[in-house]
Amino acid sequence: MDFKSFLRAKRESLGYSQNKFAKLVGITQSYFNSIERGEVKNPPSSEVLIKMVEILGLSDSEGEKFFYLAAIERTPNIILDKLKKLTKEVNTNNISDNSIPLFERISAGLGTFTEEDICDYISIPGLKTTENVFAVNVQGDSMEPTIKNGSIIICKKEIELRNGEIGAFFINEEAFVKRIKISKEYLALISDNPNYPPIYIGPGEDFKVVGKVIKVISDIN
Repeated sequence: MDFKSFLRAKRESLGYSQNKFAKLVGITQSYFNSIERGEVKNPPSSEVLIKMVEILGLSDSEGEKFFYLAAIERTPNIILDKLKKLTKEVNTNNISDNSIPLFERISAGLGTFTEEDICDYISIPGLKTTENVFAVNVQGDSMEPTIKNGSIIICKKEIELRNGEIGAFFINEEAFVKRIKISKEYLALISDNPNYPPIYIGPGEDFKVVGKVIKVISDIN
């Protein structure tokens, strides 16, 4: 979670409007709105941040996270990109033989992955082989209760998916984690959460199977 998302979530949990919160902090609503949009040119001062922590009633640990996210928000992208590259190099040099890449998201294009999309490497106990195996962070509740929001799915590429199995897919370069439904009449991706309608695959759509979900790691936060 980034700074603006953290700030918005905490503010809304207290029932404060942007206008009311800005007045309590002592800044204009337009300035605060630009902060929450991540478009502010002059980041809030330490005094403003301290006032926000006080009004939000953050705990010591939440306050530390708040200031950390604010510092990241104020760090130029060129420095963040360099730090990300250095961290990735360190992780790559220290990965074990049974480690697999963890992706923040699934790359578009041909359903392949690039080194730029790897955010970490993780080891999975009991995994017999790491060939063509990868992990992806899952955001959203469309597959709950089977796959909880915030879980990590372990997928294997180049493996056949049977009717009713869960996999990672591309439809017109948009990624989905769903249960596949195959019948004589149609092909569809089904959510385990009944609040989400099926996604039917039309004849002209670009549909690709990225991999089969072979393991789900939940309650990791």
